[in-house]
Amino acid sequence: MSDRLHNAAKIGDIDMLYELLRENPHILDSTEDVPFADTPLHIAASSGDNERRGSSHERAKFAVDVAILKPSFAMKLNPDGVTPMHLALLNGQWKTVRALMRLDTELIRVKGKGGKTPLPIAAEIGPPQLLAELLFYCPSSIEDVTSQWQTVMHIAVEANNFESFEVLLGWILRIDRENILYWKDMDGNTVLHVATRTNHIQVETRLLRHIDDAIKNFRGETALEMHDKENGPHHNAEVGRVLRAARSGNPLFPLFWKEWSLAGRNLRLAEYLRHDLSEIELWKRRIKRTLDNMGVRFAESQELVIVVAILVATATYQGILSPPGGFWQDSTDTGTATSVASDSTPAPHLAGQMVMNGKLLFKYIGLNSYAFSTSVCLIIACMPADVLFSGYLMITMTILLYTYLFALSSTLPPNHIMLKLWMHMVIVKASFLGPLIVIARIWIMAARKFMTFKLDAAEIGHKGQVVEYNEDENARSNQHGS
Repeated sequence: MSDRLHNAAKIGDIDMLYELLRENPHILDSTEDVPFADTPLHIAASSGDNERRGSSHERAKFAVDVAILKPSFAMKLNPDGVTPMHLALLNGQWKTVRALMRLDTELIRVKGKGGKTPLPIAAEIGPPQLLAELLFYCPSSIEDVTSQWQTVMHIAVEANNFESFEVLLGWILRIDRENILYWKDMDGNTVLHVATRTNHIQVETRLLRHIDDAIKNFRGETALEMHDKENGPHHNAEVGRVLRAARSGNPLFPLFWKEWSLAGRNLRLAEYLRHDLSEIELWKRRIKRTLDNMGVRFAESQELVIVVAILVATATYQGILSPPGGFWQDSTDTGTATSVASDSTPAPHLAGQMVMNGKLLFKYIGLNSYAFSTSVCLIIACMPADVLFSGYLMITMTILLYTYLFALSSTLPPNHIMLKLWMHMVIVKASFLGPLIVIARIWIMAARKFMTFKLDAAEIGHKGQVVEYNEDENARSNQHGS
């Protein structure tokens, strides 16, 4: 590589690059044919801000131009076994990293020395927002492991970077890939084992909400057993207490945070991912995981619940229209009328009232009404959380509840006033619960829909676009990575 090209790469001089290309169209070919070489793209990515103040933007644009002219340079390893994106991360050149990942997202998955992709380096020394962006642009990169079988979670915990760990955990949970938390390194240690070995209590408390602490490494040790065997100067009794509390089922760390509390806040993606899941989301995932283990898909089980609930609601409503024993066909005030079910003297009744009476009637109506109101609420809960459809469903289901109540009240014998009052309470409660379910589901849906990730124009521009960054923010990012 000529000295002029080397200097142009250092300062990000695009004009000089094209001037050299006009003089010698093959000037870039000299490094392309070498299997492992420091290309101009490597030089631009490894140059620090001390080369020329305020030139990080120019070097990022230079890197994009070179990568467009010679795409192979972006994936080429130098003699140290790293790509330009690796070098940009190691030298705190966040703009160059963003420029390259928008140009080709597969660059995030190129492995270098030790089998490391750029993602683990970002987890070790990069700012949380950059790590979140790498995951956002290449979600599958979370599955890459090093030559030591370490996931990016292992590396973040070993680097004692709790912010990166929070971003990674948030991402894994939100894409339903909790199984990655159980992946083991070459010694069979999971992330929980690593957190225990490094005495990282914050990591343990977050992990124990989502994984089974009984998982063992290749030596047959759980995290707690590995901790108990450690008697050296780094032994931390608090770590053991946390692990034992998790095993005993003691909820030391309840989640009070609610997902919808973030609605309307202008959050960056990293900030959003670092928040833990709400209790509702956790229970939803536990139910889904249980159904998956039983071989039942969540969507299919939801459809099954709707079908069963509709059948039960239909049968119970019909049970009021056609009760066992039927209705009286005549009226009497003297108790001398003939009963269709008994030779004994019937109680006073009116035509159209139920023949069934006494404790048997109370039990029948009570169980039937509970089944009906529960089925109606389940139908509402399992239907899509669409504003128009849910509103229509809420109104019609509430009307159905009250028609059930009116039909029941008109056919009950006159000596069951307490039963009527009790039934009014059940149906009124159900009529309020139904709309509350609808409102809650619409609210949660809206909270997710309007959750804004503060991905600035420089962070979500089209691929290949590099936008001038705020220098104060860029300085803070560089301080974070140092």
